[in-house]
Amino acid sequence: MRKLGLILGIVVAIIVLAVVAVWGLLDVNRYRGRIQAELQERSGREVTLGDMSLGLLPPRFHVENLWISEDPKFGGHQPFVHAQRLDVSVHLLPLLSGNLEMDSLDLQQPQVELVKNGQGVWNFASLGSGRSQIASPGSASAQPPSGGSTPSFTLGQLVVHGGLVAITDVQKGEARTVYDHIDLTLRNYASGKPFSIEAAVHLPGKGVQEMKLEGEMGPLSESDPAATPFRGTLSLKEVGIAGLQKFLNAGALANTDGILSGTAKLDSASGKISAAGDLKAEKMRIHSQDIDYPILANYEIADDLTGDLISVSRATVQLGPTPFSISGTVNTRPTPAHLDLRLKASNVSITEVARLASSFGAAFSPDTTVNGRTSADLRVQGPANNPIVTGTISGQGLVITGKGIPQPVEVRSVNLNLTPTEIRSNSFDATSGKTTVAVRFNLQNYASKSPTLDAALRAPGATFPEFLTILKACGVSGLDKISGSGTIDADLQASGPLGSVASTEILKKLNGSLHLNFTTVRVAGTDIGYELASIGGFLKSSQKDQGATSISRLTGNIQIKDGIALTNDLQALLDMGNIGATGTANLVTQTLDLRMNAVLSKVFSQSVGGTGISGYMNTVLANNLGELVIPAIVTGTFQNPKYSPDLKRMAEMRLKGLFPSSDNPSAGISGVLGELLGGKGVKQPSQPGQKPAPADTLDQLLRGMIPEKKKPQPPPK
Repeated sequence: MRKLGLILGIVVAIIVLAVVAVWGLLDVNRYRGRIQAELQERSGREVTLGDMSLGLLPPRFHVENLWISEDPKFGGHQPFVHAQRLDVSVHLLPLLSGNLEMDSLDLQQPQVELVKNGQGVWNFASLGSGRSQIASPGSASAQPPSGGSTPSFTLGQLVVHGGLVAITDVQKGEARTVYDHIDLTLRNYASGKPFSIEAAVHLPGKGVQEMKLEGEMGPLSESDPAATPFRGTLSLKEVGIAGLQKFLNAGALANTDGILSGTAKLDSASGKISAAGDLKAEKMRIHSQDIDYPILANYEIADDLTGDLISVSRATVQLGPTPFSISGTVNTRPTPAHLDLRLKASNVSITEVARLASSFGAAFSPDTTVNGRTSADLRVQGPANNPIVTGTISGQGLVITGKGIPQPVEVRSVNLNLTPTEIRSNSFDATSGKTTVAVRFNLQNYASKSPTLDAALRAPGATFPEFLTILKACGVSGLDKISGSGTIDADLQASGPLGSVASTEILKKLNGSLHLNFTTVRVAGTDIGYELASIGGFLKSSQKDQGATSISRLTGNIQIKDGIALTNDLQALLDMGNIGATGTANLVTQTLDLRMNAVLSKVFSQSVGGTGISGYMNTVLANNLGELVIPAIVTGTFQNPKYSPDLKRMAEMRLKGLFPSSDNPSAGISGVLGELLGGKGVKQPSQPGQKPAPADTLDQLLRGMIPEKKKPQPPPK
C-alpha cells in the first residue's frame, strides 16, 4: 500500500514538473494569432488582441486591450466590444499536445454597444452567422479549420466585471442610453440552446444598492432580444431611487428619492413577460417632501412587449397601514401612456393618502396632517397626463392640523362624484372654532383644454383668525403676512371657462365681496409709518424700517371682479393717524394700484414739526384742524409694495380746497376710483345752484400747480 502511494506521488510530481516546465518554456504570444482567428471565426467579426501572458491555476491566457469590431452594416465607427482585459481559460491536456480549446472568458470592464437599425435589426444578430471576412491577410493561423463548415458558438462560461452597455434604438428614434456597473455570468452557452445567467448592477452610493437577475435564458432570439425566453427572479436590495433614475434614464422618477427592496418572479416567452412579487419603498422623498411611512406593493402583472401593453391583474398598494387595490391596463406605446385602471379603497385612513397627494401639490398643504376615513371607487381612463376619472370619493370625520394652523379644522362629510364630463361636490362645511365656511364646487369638462368651474364659498360673520386657519388648511398660500382679530363676511364665487385647472386661472374667475372689521392687525413685509415719514420729509436718522405695520383698526368693503379687488372706503387706524385708501389689487398678478390719504393726528403732526417740516411744500398738506395730510400712491406687488407722493392729488386738493380729516381720510380720493374704473369726476360749482360740469383732470392739475396770470387792465381814462 505504501509502495502504491509512493508511485502515485512520483507520478503526480512528474506531471506537475512537466506542466511547470511547459508553462515556463511556452511562448504564449505565439497563440495570439490562433486565438484571434478562432474568436473571429466564431463571432464573424474582426478581433484584435493586445499583449498576452500566461496564468497557471487554472490554465489561462491574460489578454490586454480586447477589441471586437462593429458589423460594417451598422457603420463600424466604434467597436462592438472593447475590454481592458480578457482572461481565456483553456483545457490543459489539449494545450500540452499543442491544441487550443477555450473553456471560458473573463472580461474586465468591457464596453458593449447595442444598436437597432431602422429596420428593427440588432447589431449583434450577425454574431457567429458566418466566417469572418476581415481576418488579417496571409495569416495561416487566421484561416478557418478544415471541413468547410463554421462551428456553432459555444462557451462554458462568460464572466463580465464592471461592464458598460450602451443602447441606441434608431427605429424608435431614441437617443443613446448608457447602463454601467454591470456584472454578468453566463454558463453553458451554446447557439440555439438555453443557458443560465446571473446579472447584477451595483449602483453608486451608500449601502448595498444592488439589482440582481438570476435564472435560465434562451435560446437567444437574435432578431428581437425581448422575445428570448427567461424564467427566474429579479431582486432589489436597498436600491436608491435617485441612482436608479440615473441608471435607467427614467424621467418618471425625477424629483423622487428613497430606497427600494423586493423580489419578483419573472417568466418571459414570445415577447410576453409576467411578474409576481413584492416591493417595498422606504425613506421616500417626493418633490422635496418626506413621506414618513413605508409603501408596500404586492402585485401580479403581465407585459406584452410587442404590443407595449401592461396588464395589472392584481396589485395591492399599502401606504403605511392604508391599503388600496389597482387593476387594469397601461398602454405604453402612445406618448403619453394610455391608462385604463380601477382603484378601490374601502373606509381606510386618509392620513397617508393626503400626505402623498400633498407631495404632488394636490389637495392639501405639505405642512398639514389630515386624519379621518375615506372610501374610493374610481376608474381612470385616457392619457396619463390628462385622464378621465369616473366614480366616487368620500371622506368622513376629517380633522386637519399642522404648521400655521393654530386650531383644528373639521369637515364632517365631503363627497365627490366624478363622471367623464364632471366633478361635483356636495355642499359641505369646514369648521374651526366658532367659524363655519360653506363650500361647494362643480368642474365640468375637466379633461378638455377649457374646463368650466362653478364654485362658491360663504362665511357670514366669520372670526378673522379662524377664517385664515380654514384657508390655510385648504392649501391657500400667501396668508402668513397678515394676522389679527375681528370679523369678516365673505361671499365669493368663481365661475366660467378656465385655461387650465390652476390657481391663477381660478382667480381670474373670482367674484364676490368681503366686509372687513378687524382689530389689532399686523401686516408683515411693509412699514407704512416709515414710508410716510420718508415721503413727508420727517424721517429721523434713528428711525428704522420695522418690516411690519401694526394697525389698531381696519375696516372697509372690498368688491372682487374677475380677480381684481376694488375698494373705495378702506380705512386703517395707526398710532400716527388715520389712513384712507381706494384703488385696486390684482389677485392674479399680485400687483397694487392704490391711492392713499394719510391724515396724521394733530398731536403727531406737531411732534414732527407741524407746517415747518422739510418737504412740506412738495409732499405734505395741512387741513384747518392742524392735521398734516400726505397723499400717496402705492404700486408694486404684495411682496414688495412701492410708495411715492401723489402730486396730482395734492394739486387737486389745493385747487378744490378740499382736505381730508382724520374722521374722513378718504375724502378727496373717492373720485379717483371712479377714474380708475372708467368714470369721470366733476368740477365744483362756481356759484350756488350752478350745475357741475365735466372735469378736465389735466386742466385742474395745471391750474393747481401754475398760478393764473391776471388779465391786463385797460389804462384809466
